[in-house]
Amino acid sequence: ALNANLAHVLQSNDARFVDSVARRSFRNFGKYVIDVVHFPSTTREEIIRRLHFDQWEQLDEAANSGRGVIIATIHFGNWDFGAAALAARGYPISAIAETFPYHRMDNLMQGSRRKLGMRVIGHDRMGPTVFKALRRGEILAMLVDVSSEEAGIRVDFFGAPALVSPAPARIALRTNAWVVPAVVLRGPDDDTVIRPIIDTGLRDFTPTGDTQRDVHELTRQVMASLEKVIRAYPEQWFIFRRMWNQTADARASAARLAGEV
Repeated sequence: ALNANLAHVLQSNDARFVDSVARRSFRNFGKYVIDVVHFPSTTREEIIRRLHFDQWEQLDEAANSGRGVIIATIHFGNWDFGAAALAARGYPISAIAETFPYHRMDNLMQGSRRKLGMRVIGHDRMGPTVFKALRRGEILAMLVDVSSEEAGIRVDFFGAPALVSPAPARIALRTNAWVVPAVVLRGPDDDTVIRPIIDTGLRDFTPTGDTQRDVHELTRQVMASLEKVIRAYPEQWFIFRRMWNQTADARASAARLAGEV
């Protein structure tokens, strides 16, 4: 699935090239896993030391807007470290987290996240909890590149419909929260330096009153923002489920070929 996703992102049929990017992606995923293993012994001081970030002003603007903030992120870089960095800086943050089928692994992951200052809300227990968190002025962090066929929607992403989560958009439209797409990028010179990238451009999204249409459009805009970062750093995105179906891929490929004729 990772190779198929990267082939779509890179718009390449060169298997060797795609595989080389996929190998780099796996290596970056390995770094993420190592970070997770070390989470229990990671200190607040280390988190702040590793964080290079020049957008505190923009984040403060969102956090102080009185609207609530939903950070929409993806499996990129080290997303958990990004949430931990916000907590270390004093931002109250709740992370929507999937539960793991293995109890010990789940306890390790969720316990580590809590130790780093995050409040963890189970993906299957969102309900009123997320609305209460936003009303308390907390930042809500959610992954958007994961969803089931039943719960997800398809929006344009790299030129073809991709199955993604509409949850950030749905919650934002119900609460007037500000959706902030963000990723945590590893630095090229030191793989322990992490630079968050935040797009605050969605603050002026204006609903039309058609809920289904608004959810789709806000989700599309979120994914368009995240697409820019993935396009620039494809080796830092690791999603191990297929984002695009074969029919959509075939249509996109046909359209590209038609444009080249």
